[in-house]
Amino acid sequence: MAQTRSTEENAASTATDETSPKATNAPHPHATADATHEPAHVTHAPAHVTHAPAVAKHAEHSEPAKHKHNSTIGTNSTNGTNTSDSEDSTPCHSALPGEPCYEAVLWHKWVGVVENPSWYKTISRQSNRHDIQKWLWESKQGQCQRPCAGSYPVPQQPKGKTPQIYCFSVSRGGAEMDTMFLQRQVGGGIFGCDGFDVFSDQAIDIDGYKTKVIPSTVSGVSVDGTAANSQVFLKTWMAILTDDKWWHYDFIAKVDPDAILYAERLRGHLQWHVGQDVFFLNCAKYIPATMYGALEVFSKAALGAYLSQHERCEHSLPFWSWGEDRYMAGCLEMLGVQTLPDYMNFLHDERCWGVDCGNKAAVAFHSFKQVNHWYRCYESSK
Repeated sequence: MAQTRSTEENAASTATDETSPKATNAPHPHATADATHEPAHVTHAPAHVTHAPAVAKHAEHSEPAKHKHNSTIGTNSTNGTNTSDSEDSTPCHSALPGEPCYEAVLWHKWVGVVENPSWYKTISRQSNRHDIQKWLWESKQGQCQRPCAGSYPVPQQPKGKTPQIYCFSVSRGGAEMDTMFLQRQVGGGIFGCDGFDVFSDQAIDIDGYKTKVIPSTVSGVSVDGTAANSQVFLKTWMAILTDDKWWHYDFIAKVDPDAILYAERLRGHLQWHVGQDVFFLNCAKYIPATMYGALEVFSKAALGAYLSQHERCEHSLPFWSWGEDRYMAGCLEMLGVQTLPDYMNFLHDERCWGVDCGNKAAVAFHSFKQVNHWYRCYESSK
């Protein structure tokens, strides 16, 4: 049964004093520069934040009781105002993606209250975007108006771009699910792809998108010290490939929840390989070059080969003790699928030459385990 409250309200996730590699802590126009006391209006962020307060609970999975979730932004009247649901006669307007208020709401939700909760008296990590916009309106910040009743908007992706990309993540509750909500609300990460899915062992409504439930996502440790998650992903891959959704796309990308993906940049790397039987190697720091699991990209033909012959790999390769990325790469090479090296601006991984969030050409960055770090790097590399 799907949860009616958010995992932000029900599933705790603990933040650590973690600084992402080269992740910028640049000031944001909607946060506070003086952290020594709580100003009447929070307007600037401190230049450097070294401690992220506990990312306690997911608070975005549910709007107030009178609000219902869906993924359509057209929930207000045609001019964006409505006075019928007001406690008074003040016109309302729920911020739309691209508007200054929308950006202000996201910053305070995913950075401000995470890093500096003491600045805020009436909102917290458990506050949803409607509550935060109302607070901004009442404190005359972010060009915000009084929010309307109804679902809070999320960005919608333009249709018809090529090549077509289907992206998915396997996400646990807590910090990983935080990043899935943030990706949904900025229209980035996997939600910037043409098709997307989130697989989880929890039934969660992510602003109108419902997760696909799979067995436990807990993994062990592989022989090379990475996650021995092959068995989890074998079930996920088969759930994907035995459905026909993926077949309508040119490429399929598996993306870790703590990776930042720019789908539009990925298209440029894929456009010359449509119809080919290929998958991508993304790190050459070690010999042999490999495919790191933070971003795995396969052509439709490559996964067609896996679907028809995966039993060969399962009988020949020790998938139970390998990481999923090593298994998939080894399996596809055994099946004769061509490897395509792409090391320049494909994946910037902390384990493979590091991460520079100032790079505005890289397809993906990894890893950002806390949602505030994810958002800061995403904003810096836009």
